Amino acid sequence: MNIPRIQIQQGYSKIGLETTKGQHSIEQPKPSLNMRQQRGKLEMERTSSELKIDSSRAWSALGVAPIAEMNDRIAQSSYQISMHNIAEIARNGDRMMAIQEGGNVFAEIARENVFKDRPRIEVTGEPGYDNVDITFIPGQVNTTYIPGEVTFNPETHKPVIDYQLGKVNTYLTQKNYINISVIGNQLDTVV
Repeated sequence: MNIPRIQIQQGYSKIGLETTKGQHSIEQPKPSLNMRQQRGKLEMERTSSELKIDSSRAWSALGVAPIAEMNDRIAQSSYQISMHNIAEIARNGDRMMAIQEGGNVFAEIARENVFKDRPRIEVTGEPGYDNVDITFIPGQVNTTYIPGEVTFNPETHKPVIDYQLGKVNTYLTQKNYINISVIGNQLDTVV
């Protein structure tokens, strides 16, 4: 005997998800250094060197001296010559006075006076290898240095952050359902 039965079928809902990921981007602008440089300075001051050459003693030794010096030399030399001549006259007088010794003193003195060297007036100076005086005064160099400097004024920028949200799309792929059916064909039969 075929007893009717109730058959229940149930289907669950099915949901589909479609997702797109979120995206974020970070950008960091470069910083600005804002650098300034001041150059160093080098200042130099120089005094000239001096070379002094004094050749007056060399010219004097050559007989080319100032007039006052030449007059002084002539006077000194004349004085010495006159003192020498006075001394010679005195010696000759002593010789002439000594008659007891005999001989012709007058003739001897005359012959000596004819052939003797006469003293000369000296107008030249004393010669020497170092008659020229050389003096060198070196110049001075003064340096002043002012150092340069570098200044930084950095300017930083904040990062730029951008975020795009992700999306979730939900959709229904299957609806829920309940099916009730009767299996068997004799529902009205009495047993």
